[in-house]
Amino acid sequence: MEYYFGLHKGHLSEKANKIANKHKASHINYIEPSGEKRGWFACGNLGEPYNSVIAKAVMADIEKIGGIVALQSKR
Repeated sequence: MEYYFGLHKGHLSEKANKIANKHKASHINYIEPSGEKRGWFACGNLGEPYNSVIAKAVMADIEKIGGIVALQSKR
């Protein structure tokens, strides 16, 4: 089972996955059946406090470079 965090609208560039990988997590771009683009981050569900530590580390690194908006895919 996975732990999901950082749900967002739009698709992010590959850099989001590189940041996530640094913390043993990944980023997923997804297209809803309605055509809406969404994404989120995931890691193995290790329980608390591990899940929160990983999520906070990934999101902190993303904020350092300007947040989700800075990683929005231009396509």
